[in-house]
Parts: sequence; structure tokens; C-alpha cells
Amino acid sequence: VQEHFLANLSRHVRQHGTLHLLRNGIKDSGVKFQLVFYPPASQLNPDLQNRYLGNVFSVVRQLKYSQYNQNSLDMVLFLNGLPLFTAELKNPLTGQNVSHAIQQYKQDRDPREPLFQFRRCLAHFAVDPDLVYFTTRLDGENTRFIPFNRGRNKGAGNPPIFDKFATSYLWETIWARDSILNLL
Repeated sequence: VQEHFLANLSRHVRQHGTLHLLRNGIKDSGVKFQLVFYPPASQLNPDLQNRYLGNVFSVVRQLKYSQYNQNSLDMVLFLNGLPLFTAELKNPLTGQNVSHAIQQYKQDRDPREPLFQFRRCLAHFAVDPDLVYFTTRLDGENTRFIPFNRGRNKGAGNPPIFDKFATSYLWETIWARDSILNLL
């Protein structure tokens, strides 16, 4: 039963994308399965509240994603086992920045790999302590990354934050539980 369900789930992800499944659920053997539970309008129904609190967000570091090589991603964020976001994290102390992450996605991440196929993940992020860029579709050298920064002095970038990285808003606010569920 489990193998049949997972094969059906995989087929639906390929046909409709992860976002569609998270919003609409999946039907298998005549039974509809909801794959995520959104915040209830009130806390009057404890069953809905428990389902919402039962969502499992997980982060996997250095995820080996390929059957063909030992390549790994710096980070993947999952919701109830479904991949939402991938991220390449760079550190200027090692001589790398966000542009290196972008090049890594363009040159080293094969869009034919299941994790990188269009609509499998919602977005792919290139991150360093100062800047964030993202794309929703990997297409080799044709991949277009868009800035995902807050702006600094009415310009590009992010304002400095005392005792934090300028990009800390990404994991503290954007990737926070309720923020992700609202985005979905």
C-alpha cells in the first residue's frame, strides 16, 4: 500500500507540482489525503489545531540528491516530507559569496535531476551573509536569479543588523512556520 501511495504521489508531483499537491491534497484508492494543514481561523476546534501543529518542517544539510554522483546541496527545507526550498549557502570567509552560489546552481545542478525539475521545489535560494537571490526554475546557464533582499537606503542589498547577518530575515521571518504556510 505504501509503495502504491508513494508512486501515485510521485506521479502527481511530476504532473502538477508540489505546490498544487500542498494546496489540494491527493486522492488515492478513493481516499483524499490532505498533505498540509493550515492555521485554523480560531482555536475553537482542537482537532484542527492539532493537525496544524502536526505539520513537520525539517531541514536537511548536505543533502545528497543524485543517483549518479555524490553531489550535495547545502540545505533543503521540507514540509511533511515534500521539498519546498533548496539553498546554497556561501561564506565570504571561505572566499565565496552569493555569485558563487548562483554559478553553482547554473553549472553544477542538473535540472533533469528529480529534485531540480520544474515545480518539484518552490524555489532555489543563493545566500550569503549579505545577499539573497532566488529562482523558481533551473535551466542551466539560462537560469535567471532574482534578488530577494529588503533594500538598503532606497537601493539594493540589505541593511546591516547588529549581532546578526543581514540576511537573517530569510530564516527568521520568510522561512518561519506560519510565513511558509501563508505563502502556500
